Amino acid sequence: MNLQLSFWDWLFLAWFLLVTTGVGLYYARRAGRNLQEYFLSGRDLPWWALGTSMVATNFAADTPLAVTGIVLQDGIAGNWLWWNFMFGGTLTVFLFSRWWRRSHITTEIELISKRYDGKAASILRGVKAVYLGLLVNSIIFGWVTLAMGRILEVVFDLPRPMSLGILLAITLFYTALSGLWGVVASDVLQFSMAMVGAIILAVLSVQEVGGLEILVKDIQTLGAYYDKDYLAIFPTGWSAFTGAVMVLVLVNWWAVYYPGNEPGGGGYIAQRMFAAKNENHARAGTLWFIFANFVLRPWPWILVALSAAVLEPAFLAGHAQGPYAPEKAYPWMFQVLPEGMLGLVVASFFAAFMSTITTTLNLSASYLVNDLYLPLTAGRKQSDRRQVWVARTAVGLVTGVGCLVAWQMESVSGGWELLMDVTAGTGLVLIARWLWWRVNAWSEISAMLSSALICLWTFSEDGEDLLFRWSREQEALVEPIRLLLILSVTTVVWLTTTFLTPPVSRKHLTAFFEEVRPGGFWGDIDLEAGFPKSRMSRDLILWGTSTMMIFGSLFGLGSALLLQTGAAALFLSLAAAGTLATYYFMRKPEPDWLQ
Repeated sequence: MNLQLSFWDWLFLAWFLLVTTGVGLYYARRAGRNLQEYFLSGRDLPWWALGTSMVATNFAADTPLAVTGIVLQDGIAGNWLWWNFMFGGTLTVFLFSRWWRRSHITTEIELISKRYDGKAASILRGVKAVYLGLLVNSIIFGWVTLAMGRILEVVFDLPRPMSLGILLAITLFYTALSGLWGVVASDVLQFSMAMVGAIILAVLSVQEVGGLEILVKDIQTLGAYYDKDYLAIFPTGWSAFTGAVMVLVLVNWWAVYYPGNEPGGGGYIAQRMFAAKNENHARAGTLWFIFANFVLRPWPWILVALSAAVLEPAFLAGHAQGPYAPEKAYPWMFQVLPEGMLGLVVASFFAAFMSTITTTLNLSASYLVNDLYLPLTAGRKQSDRRQVWVARTAVGLVTGVGCLVAWQMESVSGGWELLMDVTAGTGLVLIARWLWWRVNAWSEISAMLSSALICLWTFSEDGEDLLFRWSREQEALVEPIRLLLILSVTTVVWLTTTFLTPPVSRKHLTAFFEEVRPGGFWGDIDLEAGFPKSRMSRDLILWGTSTMMIFGSLFGLGSALLLQTGAAALFLSLAAAGTLATYYFMRKPEPDWLQ
């Protein structure tokens, strides 16, 4: 399908590209001063800017396509694949955000040197810089670029090599030039455009079907034909799919390292918290990110997916490839856009793509420079400008590797699942390092290695056969069983390694506690550092009330859009109660009964 762009469409696209290029040029000089400016915007970001930047980064070109594919294959309830991460997100807001900000580091990997000591810490820091900077972020780069390439293929009828060339030329120049200053400054515009484009497409798609009432009725008819409730927010009845969702809700959010939803915070979420003005801005910005990410983003995409199913039921057949592959349904709906609107929506996808890729490249460069290059060249005199030049070179390196990954990747949601499988089991140790003094560098090293090795084995012929037999030939249970297997083995390995290796020196732990003041199980190190026993009761209550607020808002809005008035009233009441309770506990000092 080759959509014809009008003069006004091309004009809007040109305007957007000129504005974003102008932002890059404007901030190039400031970003080039030193690495603090290039990677952390001088640690001067207000909450609204850093939170909007977080959600703009998560609003990638791949996400609408992947969510559309999920809805067309598993119904709305299939979104629990990523909705489960909300539990970890709110926990990061009220438990980990202040600890990250207090650490005064440049990257999450630098925490290794503050938390651990010895040669093992140095090895872990360097290995993790390559692991996250090249391997993990190249996978992210790959699926985001693949998704945008598919959109260009649909809109402009361009082959993938040409699509990738256009995208990379724009992105590489912009990212290398402006650093985090340019990324955050443009993210506010890009998020606004991405949301406006998504809402416009959703409204016009529903109108094309005939309105919400007809949409709901037709989807229910199709559901009866395919024996699937596409409108259910929660899995209905007991099935392999229900079991899979239960595993995601109970385990996935704390077990795997996934971009934007890392256990305990990490990645670009941690980077934005490092760049905040202070602890309060870090917490408020992360809370705004969680709300916008889980409540505001998904429903326009879901409505477009349901509309595509009504207009072309072939999308429900679940073909992985071909013109009716579920992930292609979203750009297929661009045909409902009138003259002028197509350019806006395509530009909104450019915005979503650029906000994610620029952050991914900037973050990767920060790992490779701050945690690999600088430690290896310690003792050499280097100017700030030379270090920034090295950072810009690293951006180019990650772009090249990410391009190769994108060329090999076939499925956006497949990229999601691959990353979750490779990192399954590492999440628990990333949380434990904040809460338990006994965790050391060897704990993380063993967790990373065992998780990756067990994951690779499960994809072998023997591993696949075993998982298929364990799942009793239920394909929906294969991935959850894979996750539980990797998690179980990895946890046993890293706990055993922890007790067989020496602990971090008491002097190092005391210095870390004095600076960060985390909670949890620290023996008498907190008292030795001059602080009373740490309590997390109020933070954990805020975790619960904010979770109620977010989920109530998410499901209340969705139920209202699907004309389920009773459910909407119930969920919105829960959201209101959660909001009031969260506000109360955030404003009040910790009461005596929690001490």
